[in-house]
Amino acid sequence: MSAIRPGQGFFADPGLLAQAIAEATDDVIFAKDRDGRYQYANPAMLAAVGGTLEEVMGRTDAEFMSDAATARRVMENDARVLATGMVLETEEGVPLPDGKVKYWLTRKMPLRDAGGEVIGLLGIARDITQRKLAESQRDATRLKLEMGIQAAGLVMADIDYLANLNHISGELARLLELGEGPTTVPRQAIFDRIHPEDRDRYLQAIARTLEPSGSGHLAIDVRALLPSGTVRWLHIRLQIVFEDFEGERRPVRGICAAREVTAEMAAERKLRTAQRLTESVIEGAGALVYAKDLQGRYILSNQAWRRLHGLSPEAVQQVTDDQIFGPESAAVLDANDRAVLESGEPMLVQERVQFQGRQAVFRSSKFPLYDENGQVYAVCGVSTDITDVVEADRRKDEFIATLAHELRNPLAPIRTGLEILRRVGELPPTASRTRDMMERQLAHLVRLVDDLLDVSRVSRGRLELRFEPVTLDRVLADALEASQPAIDAAGQQLVLDLPPAPLAVRGDLTRLAQVFGNLVNNAGKYTPAGGRIEVRLRREGGEAVVDVRDNGTGIEAGMLPHVFDLFAQGNNPAHAGQAGLGIGLWLVRKLVDLHRGTITAHSEGRGRGSTFSVRLPLLEASAPAPVP
Repeated sequence: MSAIRPGQGFFADPGLLAQAIAEATDDVIFAKDRDGRYQYANPAMLAAVGGTLEEVMGRTDAEFMSDAATARRVMENDARVLATGMVLETEEGVPLPDGKVKYWLTRKMPLRDAGGEVIGLLGIARDITQRKLAESQRDATRLKLEMGIQAAGLVMADIDYLANLNHISGELARLLELGEGPTTVPRQAIFDRIHPEDRDRYLQAIARTLEPSGSGHLAIDVRALLPSGTVRWLHIRLQIVFEDFEGERRPVRGICAAREVTAEMAAERKLRTAQRLTESVIEGAGALVYAKDLQGRYILSNQAWRRLHGLSPEAVQQVTDDQIFGPESAAVLDANDRAVLESGEPMLVQERVQFQGRQAVFRSSKFPLYDENGQVYAVCGVSTDITDVVEADRRKDEFIATLAHELRNPLAPIRTGLEILRRVGELPPTASRTRDMMERQLAHLVRLVDDLLDVSRVSRGRLELRFEPVTLDRVLADALEASQPAIDAAGQQLVLDLPPAPLAVRGDLTRLAQVFGNLVNNAGKYTPAGGRIEVRLRREGGEAVVDVRDNGTGIEAGMLPHVFDLFAQGNNPAHAGQAGLGIGLWLVRKLVDLHRGTITAHSEGRGRGSTFSVRLPLLEASAPAPVP
């Protein structure tokens, strides 16, 4: 086959060449006369309008297009070209039968005859539907981003990487001291505002964000050093938009949002300082501080705890009580941990464990730890080794018990001697008064020794109670019978107020009589001669209430919380000689506790008297009849 030379065959006719190109291209090509009637339409044109050559040629757009508005708009553009003789380039949207819209970039130019007269127009259109959809999606994304930024109170910048410019909002311009309104500045102007100590970190972060293989997203906190000398912390978020240029992905645009976080950063620094302080306090505390997760594994410990157990910080992780104390002691600790986790409330407990070949006692404060959802995830403990204190307390109880017994031994012959003196007959007045004084002091000494013995029994859990149904009027009768002589000797008035019907409780008759006898004796100590002591029994709901009230010296407000403490005494010098050992009220409270009751003390202050109220649960109606 011989080659076709220029000027021969197909290439010799430019019209044939143009027609071939028009029929082969995907672009729409058409020609119209001055009346807007089609004189030429290439295959792409026919496909675009969905018609045949016969249906299009010689007709106007209004005669074959289904959408009248689109046909009218197209013909108006044609008329503008024909009237002005100017080239027109426009984007046109054409509705499709399925409801979608196809967009065309159309260029229309006038056709002239040999004399230069406009005789029609030539149009070339390219389908830009996909580009328009991409632009629309990008615009929607930008709008949503801008709305979100504005709703969050952020300031914005639009970065043009092709022109190397920053278009910044008025708010950001004011924040960076670049002006009072929206402005455009070189990218370097923003960089110049970054604090010198943060610039390297900022540049490295920007470089990573601009890498084509990345997500193009940046979030960073940096300081801005402004011309006024002000330093502001900024939280910056940047999203890069990439486009392909000749097969290479390049950044073309950046959408930046910033927010001043100076106050937040200052608060965070304070929080970190507080956390470091807390950690230092915990780590340096002499008490044992630790935390265990829900499986009983240690997740926190301080230096005192690790030193006690001989473990390094690394070795503590995941250790359990079973490994440290053995299964028996671990069961005791685990039971307390479970009680805290189940109740969600703090607990103060004494824990006895076998540890390093000895029995140790710890006073432990345990409390739950909660996560951000309010769920318990661990139990924390602060423990102090009180083994020595418990041992000292045990020795004290033994000493009190021994002392009470040793004191009681000589009391029997003294009592016998006094009884012999009473039987010998009439004594001289002085001897008789001396004997009576000795009997009163002996009775007082017996009460003190008995109280000491009871303290020892209660402290060691060896006090035995004989519970039975009993009426409180009988209890009070026994108590006042024992206290009446001392009341009479002091010249005081004792008044008993009982309800019409007896009130029955379940208790130990002797010990309940001891409770109210001690309260009456205590009132007698602090009530002057001629004073009044009232004992009143009443019912409140399911409880019996006994009030012992006097009009004596009263109790100071600072002393009220401690009146039931062991060995506690008031500081009233007027009664210093009869204050006793300070164990009577302690015994009263312990005995009331053992009867499942409560006791409270009330006084309006010095010289206003005092009231002690005992509450005991009443027997149910179905309980056996009380002992008469």
